[in-house]
Amino acid sequence: MIENKKSVLAVALKKSQTKQLFACIVLLLNFGSLQAESLKPSISLIIDDLGNHSEHGLNALSLDGAITFAILPNTPFSTILAELAHEKGKQVMVHLPMESEHHDKLGPNALRANMSEQELKQQINSALMAVPYAVGLNNHMGSLLTKHAQPMKWLMQVLAENKLFFIDSRTTTETVALKTARNMGVKAARRNVFLDNEKQEDYIRGQFRQLLLSAKINGHAVGIAHPHPETIRVLKMLLPEVEKQGIKLVFASSIIDHQQQKMSNTQENSLWVESLSPSRRDVKN
Repeated sequence: MIENKKSVLAVALKKSQTKQLFACIVLLLNFGSLQAESLKPSISLIIDDLGNHSEHGLNALSLDGAITFAILPNTPFSTILAELAHEKGKQVMVHLPMESEHHDKLGPNALRANMSEQELKQQINSALMAVPYAVGLNNHMGSLLTKHAQPMKWLMQVLAENKLFFIDSRTTTETVALKTARNMGVKAARRNVFLDNEKQEDYIRGQFRQLLLSAKINGHAVGIAHPHPETIRVLKMLLPEVEKQGIKLVFASSIIDHQQQKMSNTQENSLWVESLSPSRRDVKN
C-alpha cells in the first residue's frame, strides 16, 4: 500500500514538474517575442497643418494606423478635427506657429521673438485650449524663434506645467528648442525627415523610403508630412508595407524615450542629415 502511494506521488510530482517546465518554456518564448518586438525599428508619422480645411483634414484622418495629427490652433476646423482624431484613436498635438526668418504670414496664437514672457505664455495657453486632447506640441515654421533660448525656455515652462511633450520640427539647423526642452525636463524628440517639401508623388515616395532607412539605421525616426492630396495618396499605398518590412508605426510620444536614450551620449547636431531634410526656405510655409 505504501509503495503504491509512493508510486502515485512520484507520477504526480513528475506531471507537476512537466507542467512547470512547460510554463517556463511558454514564458521564455513570450519574453523572447516581446523582446524581439521591442527591438524592431519604429517610425512616427506626424501630419502637420491641419485646421484650415475640412476636406484635407478628413482625408488625413482616413489614414490607418498610429498616426499623429498636429493641428493649428484657433483655425476654423481645429476643434472638430481634434475631437474626430481622438474618437478614431489617433494622437493629437498642437501645431504652434512661430516666427520665421522670412517673416512669413503666421496664423492665430503665433509666437514672435519680440513678445514678453506674459504675451508669449498667453498665446501658448490659448492655443492649448483650442486643441482638445492634445498631448504634445510641435512648431509650425519657427526658423527665427527656435534659435532664441529665452522664448524656448518660456515655451518649455508651459509644456512642463501641462505635462506635454515637444517635437522639434527642425526648420533650421540652428534650433535650440530640443536642447532647451531636455534641459528643462520636458520629454522631447526631433524630426528626421520631411516627406513632402515637393508635392510630387515620386519625391514623396523617395522621402518615405528615406524615413524607413533612417529607422533601420538608428532604430527610430520621425517623419513630418502635410495633408496634400498627393501625400495622402502615397501614404495610403505605402503605410500597409511598413509592418511587412519589420518596422513599427507608433505615435510621436512613443518615439521620445527611444530618441532620448539613443542621443543621450551623442551630440544632437551630429545627427542632422542635410540630404534627408532639405530646408528650402523655411521648409514649409
